[in-house]
Amino acid sequence: MTVAKTKDALRVRKSQPVSSLLRYLAGEHADRIAWFWPAPHEGFFALPASRRHAAAILVNRLVGADQMLTLKSVIERGRDAQVARLIVGDGVTAGVMKALAKMGEQLWQVSDYETFLELFAEPNANRTLRHLETLRPANFAPISVLPTVLREAGVIAAVPNLPAAVDLASAFKITLRLQGEAHAGQIARQWARAKDTKRLFEMAAGGLIPHVFSAPRPAPVLPAPFERVQTRKQLIATALEFANCLRDFTTEIAIGRMAVYVWHGAPKAALALTWDAAGWRLAEAEAKANTELEEAPLRDIVAAVEAAGARTGPAIKTLTYRLERRGHGDASVDPPGASWVDQLELGDLWD
Repeated sequence: MTVAKTKDALRVRKSQPVSSLLRYLAGEHADRIAWFWPAPHEGFFALPASRRHAAAILVNRLVGADQMLTLKSVIERGRDAQVARLIVGDGVTAGVMKALAKMGEQLWQVSDYETFLELFAEPNANRTLRHLETLRPANFAPISVLPTVLREAGVIAAVPNLPAAVDLASAFKITLRLQGEAHAGQIARQWARAKDTKRLFEMAAGGLIPHVFSAPRPAPVLPAPFERVQTRKQLIATALEFANCLRDFTTEIAIGRMAVYVWHGAPKAALALTWDAAGWRLAEAEAKANTELEEAPLRDIVAAVEAAGARTGPAIKTLTYRLERRGHGDASVDPPGASWVDQLELGDLWD
């Protein structure tokens, strides 16, 4: 049977009765589960939790009709190794079924299973997942945003939630910028030895301070269509043209801690780079009358800024504050934004 005919067969089965219990336990998988285990679904309910989760993963992978009965047979009566092999293919099968047994009674969403399998295939995350007493989708979000090298059990156990993991990942990225990529493993091992959440986030905040202090370096040279604002007269004209309060930052610009540019793109925009402990950072980019830019022009601006050696993301002062508060369990700290634009953390330098 072709894939198209298989889909048709599954759609026909969707019209068959699905019990309220199966709908509750299986969620988005209920109709497909009913294709294999028709109402009243007692064969499915009799399976151990690990096999039910395996079924949810496998029935959402379209297979030919001639393989469907075989798949059901393996899920019901096959050895754990057989079921695991169906799930991960040529990947690591050890511990797969034990992990599925920790996933609870309700089946997960397809995307959550995909995240689990991606992390399970990664050695550091694998070690952590296999040692957790229970597995839930909420466990994966913090792990998935951490750099691979930072997925140490000591780190993951001390990260309380997703926003904290996002900030920790940002701190690690900046620490590597200061100390060099070659130190990634060493830093990750040091952080993994933190005795608790407070200490981990203290170490992360400490990583944002360079070993050697230095004065601001020359601002990046940005290519056309960027134009650097380098005189008081240019600054006044730019502030008037864009109807913003750039003139309030004259001192910062004059002493070399802020650099202002005009981007002659579409739309025309003014942007500011500021200097902090991690170097030059894109701090603001807006069109006339403080109009926020759409993502497309922002991506063009960011690409040029990063190519010139500057960074994007949170300011050191802002990130340090968040790390300190998260280390003390302060749940009131605003989470970083989820979108790419939000994660640039462009501030309202002028209004």
